[in-house]
Amino acid sequence: MSPTLLETISYLGTKLCSFRDAHEAVGSLIHVPIGLKRVERITERIGTERVAEREAGVAAWRCLPLTKRDQAPQGVKVPKVVAVLADGGRFQTRDKGRDANSHWHEYKAGVVQILDSKECAQDPCPEIPGIYLNRQRINKLAHEITQLAATTGPSQGESATNDPDPSVTDTALVPEAEVRSHGYEPPRILDRDVAATVGDSRQFGQQLAARAWELGLFAAPRKAWISDGQNWLVSEWERHFKPFGFISILDFIHVLSRVYAAATAGQPPTVGWQIYTRWIQWIWKGQVTLVIAELASRQTALGTPQPEDGETCPRRIVSATLTYLQNQQGRMNYPEYRRLGLPITSAHMESTVKQLNRRIKGSEKYWTRSGSEAVLQLAADHISTSRPLDAFWANRPARQTGCRSYSRTQL
Repeated sequence: MSPTLLETISYLGTKLCSFRDAHEAVGSLIHVPIGLKRVERITERIGTERVAEREAGVAAWRCLPLTKRDQAPQGVKVPKVVAVLADGGRFQTRDKGRDANSHWHEYKAGVVQILDSKECAQDPCPEIPGIYLNRQRINKLAHEITQLAATTGPSQGESATNDPDPSVTDTALVPEAEVRSHGYEPPRILDRDVAATVGDSRQFGQQLAARAWELGLFAAPRKAWISDGQNWLVSEWERHFKPFGFISILDFIHVLSRVYAAATAGQPPTVGWQIYTRWIQWIWKGQVTLVIAELASRQTALGTPQPEDGETCPRRIVSATLTYLQNQQGRMNYPEYRRLGLPITSAHMESTVKQLNRRIKGSEKYWTRSGSEAVLQLAADHISTSRPLDAFWANRPARQTGCRSYSRTQL
């Protein structure tokens, strides 16, 4: 096959929802009789080559002395403002792990962003945007993220402050355009690159750090690490990013959803909403200790969680939110982050995971480890603005030996 045909097949095998869709597209668009299994093998082979190229970059980064890791590679322009976001997604494997009870497996994904924003002398938006006080939208958002929202809307005979928005369908319920219309100007994204792997958190941390270094992020004067506060995410920040000045920021939307769940748990709708609006305004202003104090008082009134309490029990919800805020309050200085021109939400990470899930996740999709790693790498490459596949295809002919990989293995 010609390089152009290989590139076309691997592109369709990655961008479409399944190999069968890619097989049909090849036949319909370029009229080349290529079997379904061959489309799968070609896509996974190209993805495996990209994984090997990626791992070579990670190995080169590991060999760098620490004194050079905070410098941009030669020829790379140093950005002024950058952010690194990380999270995980889930897909199904053919074989269960040793300690797994199901076929579901978590993959790791991250986004490295080059941003455009200005540093201010003081908080540019001291008052919370009204979009975060939209009752119907926040109720839906909190329910989708935590699955613990205690209310579903105003009770009978009670009017809402805003009409429901039928366009709200996922966790990205607060678009940046609407936030800007309410007075807050988030940093503008200039470029973004995506990293993803089915490996463990340590492998992912090295991969993400190596990609961030290649793009010059470590040399930037203003740097942020944004996550939802999971332990493995905090560990990777401490291991690879904290020593080089990346500020760890707790995703504001995850905080909002947990605070809303605790405020409305076991409360009449009107009372719960009033508590939420008070708490979220305090958090926006960086006054987290006031929220923790009221949560602790509420916990005392409700009592400690009991073994028989379900997930939606008010005692359990309030206790979980209180612990979450106590553990994460050092990452919630939002006025200072806004003053520095840093982002405070991981909405772009959520949307990236959804883009990856579109190809790799599905109740009927069961992957091998090597196949999932290969396709996940290609999917990440295709949504990266640096277009890493352009250089890959340009350099690929020089790396070919004329022998198939399985022939070399047999020899």
